[in-house]
Amino acid sequence: MTKLLIARELRFLPWLVGLACWVFIFQFGVASAQDSVMVFAPPTVNYQMPDQFRDLIDQSTRQILATAQVNDNGDAWQLFRRLRPAIQDALGTRGYFSPTIRRVVDEQLPEDQAPPLNITVDPGQQSKVVSVDIQFDGEINNDEFAARRERLKTLWLLGVNQPFSQSDWSASKDRLLRELLEKDFAAATLAESLADVDPEKNTVALRVVYDSGPVFTFGELNIEGLNKYPADLVSRYNTIEPGDRYEQERLLRLLDELQGTTYFSSVDVKIDADDRQPRNVPIDVTVLESDSKRLGLGAGYSSNTGFRTEATYQYNNLFDRAYSLVTGVRIEQKRQSAYADVFLPPSRRGITDSVGVAVDHQEISNLEVDRSSVGAIRAFSKGINEYRLGLNFQLEERRALGVDFGATQALVASSSWTRNAVDDRLNPTEGYIAFGQVAVAAEQLASDQDFIRLYGRVQKFWSPSRENVFTARFDLGTVVASARRDIPQDYLFRAGGTNSLRGFDFLDLGVIDQGVLVGGRRIMIGSLEYTRWFDAGPLGAAVFTDVGDVSDSWGDFDPKPAIGVGLRYKTPAGPIAFDVAKAADQDKVRIHFALGVAF
Repeated sequence: MTKLLIARELRFLPWLVGLACWVFIFQFGVASAQDSVMVFAPPTVNYQMPDQFRDLIDQSTRQILATAQVNDNGDAWQLFRRLRPAIQDALGTRGYFSPTIRRVVDEQLPEDQAPPLNITVDPGQQSKVVSVDIQFDGEINNDEFAARRERLKTLWLLGVNQPFSQSDWSASKDRLLRELLEKDFAAATLAESLADVDPEKNTVALRVVYDSGPVFTFGELNIEGLNKYPADLVSRYNTIEPGDRYEQERLLRLLDELQGTTYFSSVDVKIDADDRQPRNVPIDVTVLESDSKRLGLGAGYSSNTGFRTEATYQYNNLFDRAYSLVTGVRIEQKRQSAYADVFLPPSRRGITDSVGVAVDHQEISNLEVDRSSVGAIRAFSKGINEYRLGLNFQLEERRALGVDFGATQALVASSSWTRNAVDDRLNPTEGYIAFGQVAVAAEQLASDQDFIRLYGRVQKFWSPSRENVFTARFDLGTVVASARRDIPQDYLFRAGGTNSLRGFDFLDLGVIDQGVLVGGRRIMIGSLEYTRWFDAGPLGAAVFTDVGDVSDSWGDFDPKPAIGVGLRYKTPAGPIAFDVAKAADQDKVRIHFALGVAF
């Protein structure tokens, strides 16, 4: 029995020995693998080359080095063979097509030791452009486009005798194609592009062929997405007539006009640039209508009129004719108002009409004014010029220190002009904005007194660098009238506060009538400001000086200066301005807060 048991145990002995061997081999393999992982380290690569190429080569070889492993000299040679073409290609983008790239080997290191990879790079001579051949196919070869072909060639950036670079080569090709696509040729393409490199002579011969395709013309509007608004709403913003030559700018202008309305939440404007059907191509306009009713609630603070709360309501489809009703109530510490305006969609000529009513109560510098008005305005634009024609009837009552100044009324016809010639309407750094206004009232036409009000303002911006911006502003106004007593305060002048004369309280400059501060018939204000933007970023600091006065005659004019400092912060809606200013004839330092510096 004992022999039988021993025999049975011996039968499993080879199997147990084999299992033990496999366990040993597995554990040894895991341990060896762990030891192998531990010895892997990022390769050491040292370049000897001009510093101007270091960033370029580091960037072009980063991905290769991220996965490379060098354990001995053989691995180092293999890595060098991978890096060399990457370095050659990178230098080629700068016009160096015959570089010398070699590895420097330290012969004293053992063959099985991981050596550093020392690479010397001699970029050689930079290749220069020896010829530029620009050819055109398509209807641009017609005689009427001869001048345009020559002008397009002058836009080429990479000229003869200039060093070749891939970025300039790409930019030149793209620039001409964009110019072709902007007008007439909606299907233009770059048909052929060749940079013929001779690495021995260090020269590059360039050749491009542009296929303009046919001349495109616009067709009718094809509108999708209109459901609740009238069918002619989109066409009111369109100035393109069927048969007009294709211009990308006109499509973008139509897109901007539609996106600028409150009728649509999204707009897409395009044409089908099929060169087989280039004539009278329909303009596809796809709109997504916004909610026609909007309720807004808000609160805020102004250094001019104090804390405020406001509620507004807008309905964009009054009488089912896309008339826009905008009404609201605003309660401020120094002024309370309510209004209702109706805006009609623009005509095909770009004319926008509106009518409105308003009531207003304000108490500033002990003068309490109640006014109500009804009026109509016609507005239109021509390029950077905006024009407004208005007719307004106003009733006004004034009280101060227990004295009732009585009621006045005026029917005023007005005309204004604004020219906005700045580089950026919200954050201007160059250019100017000019404004002029004429308002007329007559006793024979529902007014208590004849008067003519003339007012102008200009604001100039200039910037010697991105960090430095200078601003100058000048206001001048006069009211031609025999007296001012029966003229509503809206048509007289007062000054002080943000965007006027900083260092003074809001509307704190005027003339004294029976011990009460009221509006005068003359105004003149000048302002100079310097803003320093830190590192050309959104935060800046400003210093400024304002000077001006309000009077009843130029003989009584007494300019009052003020100086101040402030902080600026750029936002998508314009710069936020926080100013601290002091007038020369006042002891109090005043704080002014505003969004936007241009009027």
